[in-house]
Amino acid sequence: MPKRKNKRPEHDEQPCNEKEHEAEEPPPPPGPNLMVTSYVTFEGCGERTPLRRNPNLLVSYDQFKSEEQLPRIMEMMIADLSEPYSIFTYRYFINNWPDLCFLARVHDPTVEDPNPRIIGAIVCKLDYHKIGTPHQCIRGYLAMLAVEKEYRGNGIASALVCHAIDTMVRKNCDEVVLETEVTNLAALGLYEELGFVRDKRLHRYYLNGVDAYRLKLWLHTLAL
Repeated sequence: MPKRKNKRPEHDEQPCNEKEHEAEEPPPPPGPNLMVTSYVTFEGCGERTPLRRNPNLLVSYDQFKSEEQLPRIMEMMIADLSEPYSIFTYRYFINNWPDLCFLARVHDPTVEDPNPRIIGAIVCKLDYHKIGTPHQCIRGYLAMLAVEKEYRGNGIASALVCHAIDTMVRKNCDEVVLETEVTNLAALGLYEELGFVRDKRLHRYYLNGVDAYRLKLWLHTLAL
């Protein structure tokens, strides 16, 4: 079964007793004022930059624009993720948070192409999360991330994550979370390099029975 970077999106989760799923791995305490701003920021969506492994090709990033892009997003996610989602799951995220769906495109400068191929995508959401009565924070969630296999190793996944986080920061996001399989070392390395830490271990979290780590990026600490 192919490895996946993220689990079933949050709105599809079944109610559960979280204490039964969590291992005793307390998260590291946040710093006194700000914590984890070490992710790389990217500016200028639409700018074209050479691919690391093939400088003759260019890559650009932009936000989701129309329903016509949805089939290609779904095609990449289906190829990369181990659990199937219905089209309604994709529409839930993209229709509610279209500005948190980013696409990567590859360009051949020797060819005029008005619709360059989409080779990567990230799908996210942003909403309020209760952290204890009456407190709540603004939490970002990275739901799905995929890059076409041929183009991996070019920093595209990291760039997509950073574009999403930059947008969340502008919306006053306090923290960003995601889940990934404990066996997916490539995904763990990618996110930890961007400043995420292992917050919890969730036992048998996936349909294939594999445990997950919940990873978290603190953007602010909250005075409770």
